Order: sequence, then C-alpha cells, then structure tokens
Amino acid sequence: MKRILFRICISLLLVPLLGHAQGTWDVGARFIPQATTFRYTQGIGPLYDFLKISAPYYFRVRTAQGVGATYNAFRNLHLGADLLYSLQGGGYEQRKTNLSYIKLPLWIGYHAAAKRKLIFTIQSGIEWSYLVSAKVKYADGAKENIKPSLTTISWGVPFAIGVKFRVLGAYYITILAYLYTDINSLSKTNRTFGVYNYSYPGLRISIDQPLNQLLKKK
Repeated sequence: MKRILFRICISLLLVPLLGHAQGTWDVGARFIPQATTFRYTQGIGPLYDFLKISAPYYFRVRTAQGVGATYNAFRNLHLGADLLYSLQGGGYEQRKTNLSYIKLPLWIGYHAAAKRKLIFTIQSGIEWSYLVSAKVKYADGAKENIKPSLTTISWGVPFAIGVKFRVLGAYYITILAYLYTDINSLSKTNRTFGVYNYSYPGLRISIDQPLNQLLKKK
C-alpha cells in the first residue's frame, strides 16, 4: 500500500513537467493556522456527533508549516505540491490529544488574470498524511502514547479559496480560507465507535517567489 501511494505521489508531482512549455515555477513558504479536533464518536451519526449529543469535543488552534512549489501550467491553471509539518489534536478539560503529521498536499487550482492587483484563486486536490507521533496529556501531567491505536497513513480532500497579491515587486502572498476533511478513520481498533478527523477550518498563507528570480540572485 505504501509503495502504491509513493508511486501515485511521484506521478502527480511529475505532471507539471509534462505541462505547457511556457509555464513558470513559484517556490515559497507555507503557514496554516487551523482549528483542529480529535473526536470520539458513539456511532449514532455525524449530525449527533457534530452537535455534541453523543460525545463532547473541543477545537484547538494549532498550526501547519512547511514549503511548497507551484507550477503555472497555463494562463489560469496552476498545479502545486506542499510538504508540511502539521500539529493537530483536540482537547477536554481533563485531557488533550497532541498529533504530529507529515503532510503532502497535491493541488490543482484556478486563478484570475495575473495583471490584477488582487488575483482570485481557488484550489483543491488530494492530501496524504503520515502520523509521526500521537499522545494524550492528562490534567495531572501524565502522558500516554496512543500511536499504536491510530492509522499511520490517512488521506483527505483539501479545499481553499481566497486572493493572491504581489508585494515589493518580487513576492506573491496568497491568503486562502482553508478546509480539510479526512476521509478515513484515525482509529485502527474500532471503526464504528472510533476516533475520527472531520474538518479543519483555517487560513492557508503562502509567500512565494518566482523560481527564475530566485536563481538570478545566486
């Protein structure tokens, strides 16, 4: 399974190389403040869980950060890939879950004409997550490793919409409203009365520079 996912990732990353010959590359940093939660369900249904009827849960503000590359394949179409270190997890008063992931989002997006001051952009794709660590911290300071009970590799569908603008003539800043939904359960032990990731609303902030300008500086 891991080999299949690896081959898919490599194939998708090579897609930009086969695109339009006049395309350009942008590279830069990514920062994502996000609201995350780690929810135990009772198996009654998503609506009951969302309304906290079956099990209470709380969102926490956590962050993901890393680097990314964007290939402007056509006039209004771009492809992209990020490599992120993402902190997630929810919390109760008595305990908090702390999850660490390495994430690989692969994007396809639409952007308006680049000559505008504010460039509208919308993106979606697929995202793989690799669980690095998972611990529960209790009110008395005790910690418990829960990684053996969780799915190591998960995947989901990210969606982002926002604007892009140029700063200092050389940098592009993109600010997007960001939503990520994990498709498969986090729990390996019980798929019905298990633990799930649903959605993480937040901001996806990118600071990019055209690769050809970056190479000229060297």
